[in-house]
Amino acid sequence: MLATLRSGRSRTGRIIRLLGLALLSVLFMQLLSGLEFMREVELRSLDLMFRISPSPEEADTRVILVLLDGGSMDQLPWPVPRQFYAAALDLLQDWGIKAAGFDILFDTPSTYSVQDDSLLGTAASAGRTVFVMSLLQRDGLIIPQTGMLQVEATGSDLDSAWTCIPPYTDIAYGASALSSTNERQDSDGVYRSVRLLTAVPGGFSPSLPLSLAWLALDSPALHLDETTLRIGDIRIPLQPGGRMQLRFHGPTGTYTSIPLADIAAALNARAMGQPCPVDSTIFRNSVVLFGYAAPALYDLKPTPYSPSCPGVEVLATAVDNILNGSPLSILSAFNVMLVALAVSMLSAYLLGFSGKILLGAALAVLPPAIFALLSVIIFRNGLWIATALPIISALLTILAGGLFLFGSENRRKREVRSAFSQYLSPEVVSQVIEHPEMLVLGGTDRVMTSFFSDIRGFTGISEQISPTELVSILNMYLTRMTDLILATGGTVDKFEGDAIIAFWGAPIEFEDHASRACSTALACQKAHAPLNRELTRKGFPELVTRIGLSTGHMVVGNMGSSSRFDYTIMGSTVNLGSRLEGANKVYGTSIMVPASTAESAGDRFVFRELDTVRVIGQKTPVTVYELICHIEDSTPELEELLRTYAEALVCYRKRDFIGAAELFESLEDDPPSSTMARRCRIFQNSTEPEDDGSPLVYDLTSK
Repeated sequence: MLATLRSGRSRTGRIIRLLGLALLSVLFMQLLSGLEFMREVELRSLDLMFRISPSPEEADTRVILVLLDGGSMDQLPWPVPRQFYAAALDLLQDWGIKAAGFDILFDTPSTYSVQDDSLLGTAASAGRTVFVMSLLQRDGLIIPQTGMLQVEATGSDLDSAWTCIPPYTDIAYGASALSSTNERQDSDGVYRSVRLLTAVPGGFSPSLPLSLAWLALDSPALHLDETTLRIGDIRIPLQPGGRMQLRFHGPTGTYTSIPLADIAAALNARAMGQPCPVDSTIFRNSVVLFGYAAPALYDLKPTPYSPSCPGVEVLATAVDNILNGSPLSILSAFNVMLVALAVSMLSAYLLGFSGKILLGAALAVLPPAIFALLSVIIFRNGLWIATALPIISALLTILAGGLFLFGSENRRKREVRSAFSQYLSPEVVSQVIEHPEMLVLGGTDRVMTSFFSDIRGFTGISEQISPTELVSILNMYLTRMTDLILATGGTVDKFEGDAIIAFWGAPIEFEDHASRACSTALACQKAHAPLNRELTRKGFPELVTRIGLSTGHMVVGNMGSSSRFDYTIMGSTVNLGSRLEGANKVYGTSIMVPASTAESAGDRFVFRELDTVRVIGQKTPVTVYELICHIEDSTPELEELLRTYAEALVCYRKRDFIGAAELFESLEDDPPSSTMARRCRIFQNSTEPEDDGSPLVYDLTSK
């Protein structure tokens, strides 16, 4: 019957359904990916990638910023005279810079003098210098030749402009190139890319980063197609509109920046013949960008790292990316969909593989988690795989698949409960429902631990109270003991009046079944204190329970007739547990176990070796132990008692009954010692067993 039920919910069929859900999840998310909020989710995930994997050590040290920051504004006149920029440019060229660019639009004459502009133009003409212009799609001035680059184009999708606002003439004449900084942020206002080229009448106008990098690379040939700009041997992948996706290496301050005031100090020191306060060696073969960093000048732009980064630092990142051919590449949307499908399919497969919803869900989370980790590693190597679509698709697959499996599991549980409730106890049925594959119809041999408990003097108690009161006490007692057994994974076999029979190790196998049984036995004894207080308040007598445990091979399974089954245990090991429960009466103990249980339980418990006995119905002697407490509950007094008892037991087994009796009698208020002392005196005075060389075994005469 179980095989028929399981075949109807085969693993293969379950996985196929889950794979179908994975496909639907990916298609659904692909439809949503065109919506603006999904685009923003992807952009946020890109920002997160930058923040969790900064790489400031990879930033090109050749890119240096000269900034008009707040401190410089306090020390320099405003507006800064252009002849000061000319002097600064002369100084930097003397220090060996490769190229310089101004992220400052000098589109109007100087307010100081005509000479102010011509000095800057003259200084610019002495090196490779780039000034910026504003590109327009309206009336303006014709874009000069210095504002265009020779580009071999075989196809492009570029933004366009018709006219420009160039730098003032006296400045522009000294420029090696005129470029634009007309940047466009993403839909959420964050700058993550730059436009490299703009289509203009008569050619292509470069951006400031492209012009600077091109000059620093000694003006190699340029070739443009729809997806790539090649600058000599350097290949720059392009996004739609001819934009380059920036690969930021870190937050504000990643690139070396020198305040403009420090350059002024260097100029003053040079004029006075004093040591230079700036390390000039860092400028050799560098690419310098002049720009604003003071908040009052409003050239702050949001980036993945900061809501207010100086715009010139964005341009510095672009220059770095071009010089090293290391902009961020982006995996195509189609390939991202394939990745999402692979991750979701794998999650679906793992979700259905184990057959257990929680375990399957835990396994199913691994593919998106591993993908997220790999995407970070790949990102650090310059490729961005959009993570939102694959991860959300996989999580949606897990959610939908979990709901599907939950519904299927509930149906299966109802079917199993209906099938087995006729011949299994409710406790066992619940475990079979959770672990149907572990239940074998018929008997099977397993190593387990059995549990037998009985209330001392229960017959006398039953004569003192009414049947109704007796049932009330029994229900209270059996409920509390049963809860403790079930809490540790035990199976309650049956109740026989006040007796409880239980076992650990079936239908669910536990390697630590003996330890579980010992812990439960101690818990049952401990539970008597609050139970007896409650019984005493109600006028009922207190209860004292004896427990016997036994570990070993036993047969477990469905036993009974063709019309009535019980899931129970059988075998000599089971009978031994029952006999040891009764043997507690002989020694005055509460919990008795054989050596097999004491050895299997491990070192978490304190056991006392009591004796070697032969129980009724079995010929083989067995060494029995008293289970006293958990190891952490032991005391020095208990340890001393156990040592003395062990010494006495050695004497007893050597048939030194006088010495054994004296040691046993020294242990006052200890029932097992009193029992053994009486036996030693009997053996000493009259019926001392004959020493035939065999171990001393005591035959129990009652159950």
